[in-house]
Amino acid sequence: MAKYCIEKFESGMQEKKVYWRQDKHVHNAALITQIEIWLGQNYPQPTAWTVRANSYQSNQNEPHGANVVEYTG
Repeated sequence: MAKYCIEKFESGMQEKKVYWRQDKHVHNAALITQIEIWLGQNYPQPTAWTVRANSYQSNQNEPHGANVVEYTG
């Protein structure tokens, strides 16, 4: 079964929990920037999307729920 990484991103009062396959992307600053841009293009808000500090989780099962989106970039 695939494992996932999860990180929370915020824009104003909005929050998205973004997840991606652990074996497809390396968690680094470049990936975070790509996700912030991708969120801005797909979920536009008045303010830019930014990562929430200390929200990163790895080796997780696929999440479900409100405000959960998959990044496949």
